[in-house]
Amino acid sequence: MINPTTATVDTEQQSPINGRILGGAFALLTLIYLAGFAVGGELGQIALAGVYSLPFTLLAVLAYIGVDRIWGKVLAIGWLLLLLALVFLNGFFNGFIGLMEGSLTTLAPGTLPEFQEGALGKLLAITGLSLLAVLVSMLAFLPGVRLWFRRFLPIDPHSFVHAIALVSVVGLTLLSIIPLIVLNAPPTLLAVAKLTDEGMDITGDRGTAGQLLSHVYRLSWIIPGAILAVGYAIRRNLRQALDRLGFVRPSLKQVLLGIASAAALVAAATTLGYAMDMLWEALGWPTTDAEAFGELIAFAINPIGAIVIGITAGIGEELGVRGVLQPRLGIVLSNIFFIALHASQYHWNTLLTLFFIGLAFGVLRKRTNTTTSAITHGTYDFILIMLAVFEVPLFSE
Repeated sequence: MINPTTATVDTEQQSPINGRILGGAFALLTLIYLAGFAVGGELGQIALAGVYSLPFTLLAVLAYIGVDRIWGKVLAIGWLLLLLALVFLNGFFNGFIGLMEGSLTTLAPGTLPEFQEGALGKLLAITGLSLLAVLVSMLAFLPGVRLWFRRFLPIDPHSFVHAIALVSVVGLTLLSIIPLIVLNAPPTLLAVAKLTDEGMDITGDRGTAGQLLSHVYRLSWIIPGAILAVGYAIRRNLRQALDRLGFVRPSLKQVLLGIASAAALVAAATTLGYAMDMLWEALGWPTTDAEAFGELIAFAINPIGAIVIGITAGIGEELGVRGVLQPRLGIVLSNIFFIALHASQYHWNTLLTLFFIGLAFGVLRKRTNTTTSAITHGTYDFILIMLAVFEVPLFSE
């Protein structure tokens, strides 16, 4: 069994920086990107898929380099600020689209769109609160603040790597939640609802098969990215990196545990979600827009989609959240980050249900390993999608 708190600073120092591996990896990534964007087509899509994880992998690598080299510290902090800015712009842009009035397709060139009443104030609020969120997250660079966090989290308050991790997670969590708070609606679903109402195809020219392939491409970047993100070739060898991630071969007992846990969690999530929806509606609070969300994931509502999403989301999200983050930031904070990643597509009623499901994934990771939590997560997603495919009525209206 992998104990998520056994990887210590001493373990991180056992393997020196391997310049050949890092240089080779950088050269390979550069070649793939240049070839991908030059050739286009599926190779271009493979390169594009790296955008979802490579920036965070690079941040982790720079943080590890920054332990011994001042230029690594400077680049890590600068890159972190850029990533926070990009996350803000993503939420701002989706909110901008969702707050527009009238038709995007009939908007005359050179004219400004009309907006809903109060839209300017909401966009300014997102901007101001986002700036405040970045400033608050930067407080984690102060040693005293990290010492306070040490009372609750298994971090080393003197580690630059852990400081970067804490600032990143706090900043990204706040920036992801702020648009939902200000707009009182998930920004991505606002944009999706706006575009689909006008008959625009949100899938572009990828289609169902193309979108599923894109998820596979993303996972192909996430797996090596997660290994590098825990210090492979810098502070750990491959075996140490995999152990740190909890990415191991599970026993048959753990496989069966994962499958059984997934089935139990589907029942629990369905019951809890139904109760949350009833409570939110009774209180007059807005709930997740099921129609817009259905448009967003329509490409996956088929048996092949259930398999692909089960594998890619199960492995990808568990490696990133429960593998990379949880051993250093604990179950609760890493799970809050996990919830924040979904704040652009779910309202509070669904996010609260997802929070409890994420806690279950976290406990499984702590008691067993990340592979077992990934099996549970993947099977959970697979079952939910298959229920949607066969339109199984979970509760009567």
